[in-house]
Amino acid sequence: MATLILLEISPVMLAPWHSLSSRVLDSGNSPFEIANGKDAWSYAEKNPGHSKFIDEAMACEARVAVQAIIEEYPQVFDGIKSLVDFGGSNGTVLAMLGKAFPWIHGIHFDLPFVVAVAAKVDGVENIGGDMFECVQRRALECIKILKKCREAIPEDKGEAIIVQAVVEVDKNRAARFREVDIRHGDDGTY
Repeated sequence: MATLILLEISPVMLAPWHSLSSRVLDSGNSPFEIANGKDAWSYAEKNPGHSKFIDEAMACEARVAVQAIIEEYPQVFDGIKSLVDFGGSNGTVLAMLGKAFPWIHGIHFDLPFVVAVAAKVDGVENIGGDMFECVQRRALECIKILKKCREAIPEDKGEAIIVQAVVEVDKNRAARFREVDIRHGDDGTY
């Protein structure tokens, strides 16, 4: 996890903290834009070293989370024939899933400048695009992305798998997090 920590304490990522008042004063720009002159993704596109740093940091986190999913919830992937990782960074998630579940065809979807330098992995197709445009647009970004993902999944043929860290779990409720209820269509497409 060292790379993730190093990214978060880098000057580029710390500088926005000095501009938090811009958000309070509602200047219209994010603290990252004020500190670095561009939004985070435009900055990464123009600064390949920073972009690679982001990719490596996300891969650190993915290696831990995906390995746990593979070990604890392999049944989630039973019958899945294709899987799309939106914002897949350098493709670590699909590379790991493809190795564990070789029958899955992976689609690694991220910004064109990100997938242009992503490793080529058997069974994984790298596709460049903007999920806010294709899977779509800004506002409450997470909700919009999830709605666009839902629109892209054929009716009765798939589900979205969302992986999110749980910071603190009540020991009495921990068993609930171990249950997995994923439904998919007859063709196994998610």
